[in-house]
Amino acid sequence: MQKIYVTNDNKATLACPACERSRTIDASPYITMSRVVRIRIKCPCGHHYPAEMERRRHFRKAVHFRGTYAQVPGGRHVGRGAMAVLDLSRTGVRMRLHENKVLRIGDKLVVEFQLDDGKRSTVRKESVVRRIDGSDLGAEFTATGASDPHAKAIGFYLFAA
Repeated sequence: MQKIYVTNDNKATLACPACERSRTIDASPYITMSRVVRIRIKCPCGHHYPAEMERRRHFRKAVHFRGTYAQVPGGRHVGRGAMAVLDLSRTGVRMRLHENKVLRIGDKLVVEFQLDDGKRSTVRKESVVRRIDGSDLGAEFTATGASDPHAKAIGFYLFAA
């Protein structure tokens, strides 16, 4: 199934796999939908094809890294644990905790893991829990600026993907 990426101005470019003709559509009606958006497209050439709208702002790469996390409310480390990083983007991470911990949306964490790049770069990022689904967590990095060496390592890693 073809993925269609939505730009910052809520536009999406469709490309027919049969004739390679492309056109841009307004994706605004789909942006607020909470579920995955799958659409069926009819090209002027007569070809029909399915597509899935990707509404993420940043590319997300599926990975499998071992790592650790520490819960840091008020700047104090109160809980630690092992985790696996399942996917990574410039602004966040999805991870699976190896043991059951009581975490809530909004909790502050420090996550640490090693990339499988040539340098085996270690990434250590402060983050905030944004989503919880059983033992899977989605966390947003609190600092993503170009001056952050860990953000640079993630950026180069994703760019080389």
